[in-house]
Amino acid sequence: MLGSVLMILAVVLFIAFLIETLVEFVLGTLFDKVPKLAPLKWLTMYVAIAVAVFASFLYHLDLVFMLAQFLGTNDIPQTTFGMIITGVAIGKGSNYMHDLFKKFFVKSDSTAQPSAAPF
Repeated sequence: MLGSVLMILAVVLFIAFLIETLVEFVLGTLFDKVPKLAPLKWLTMYVAIAVAVFASFLYHLDLVFMLAQFLGTNDIPQTTFGMIITGVAIGKGSNYMHDLFKKFFVKSDSTAQPSAAPF
């Protein structure tokens, strides 16, 4: 039982990572390359949430329902609301994953040594 819950959580984390990667690749690159779209880069977070909600409906992911099943209670049914909040959590989780990757795995330009000015 614990193994199946861990597998489901692994799938949810993988979906969050995949959504973040794809949204950042498609929209983040577009917003970075087209100067007129740069002010709209904040939309990537909401697109990630929308894609994640769609994915949670597509795969019938309801983490509240799954947690109840794991705890052995059958009183909590799988609901549309559960799938929506699972999708929002996955979409927001993808944003957190992006922030973590950006913080720990992407080198900042501020660490680069300034080059000497040519004379």
